[in-house]
Amino acid sequence: MLSLVRHERPARGRRQRAAVLAGLVALLAFSNGAVRADADDDDDDDDTKKILTDPTPAKGWIITLGGSFQVGPKYDGAKSFGPGFMPSLSWRRVGEPAGFSAPDDSFDYAIYDTDRFDVGVVGAYNGGRYSGSTYRLRGMRDVPWAVEAGLYAEYWVLPERLRTRVEVRQGFNGHHGVVADFSADWVERFGSFTFAVGPRLSLGSASYMRTNFGVLPGEAALNGTIPAYKPGASAKSVGLASSLEYAWSPSLSTTLFGRYDRLVGDAGNSPLVDRLGERNQFTFGIGASYSFQVGG
Repeated sequence: MLSLVRHERPARGRRQRAAVLAGLVALLAFSNGAVRADADDDDDDDDTKKILTDPTPAKGWIITLGGSFQVGPKYDGAKSFGPGFMPSLSWRRVGEPAGFSAPDDSFDYAIYDTDRFDVGVVGAYNGGRYSGSTYRLRGMRDVPWAVEAGLYAEYWVLPERLRTRVEVRQGFNGHHGVVADFSADWVERFGSFTFAVGPRLSLGSASYMRTNFGVLPGEAALNGTIPAYKPGASAKSVGLASSLEYAWSPSLSTTLFGRYDRLVGDAGNSPLVDRLGERNQFTFGIGASYSFQVGG
């Protein structure tokens, strides 16, 4: 996924997913040390908590470095799995608490935001599909990586409990279609834990679907096992996502997350999925983030 940076807005601080594996291991190792801290370290944590959550006006910024390691399908509809690494960087004013963000949110920047409603720009990265990744794709053209850019809107139906979100993104390079993602998350906080779960729906334009799920007559002939196929605009997938975050201290947290998607409509009916791939798509991952103050 593409690494971007942005201002982190009040009570909506999104840890934009990702990091190198070494960084993740280091953060997790540090977290184990945090649990075994002695009384002096507890005092330091109290000071850090005051810095990160004090509501009174203050100077300076809170920088959050984060990252995640995940395992998921190599491309949409693939049977085989592959690893992924996603680094991130975000920031917010001292005194502004970091709010909830789902691990599968795309990178975003709010143009307008209130306590319950946000709207802004959003970006995502798609790694593409390459025929050399599996013998099943012999004869198929490569689908290069793509950058997707667009707008998002987010609304908390129940403050700090039920969040809804929509993203609409236009593709560049690998595809030139439009993708729309809809999501809802129920959020529960139990002490240092934050649990979230909710449904997902993804739609694709005709151009997007043809690029990622279509089969040209020449490709069908070269492959020899699948027919030509021309999909149209339709729902791409429905699914469920969940995450569990644990705050080891005000500055350090780790997150486990998972997502299930079922390819439906013209995507699920594509021979690339129905014959060569898999409609049921699973993604699992673990992430960590560390916050520190600069200035002030």
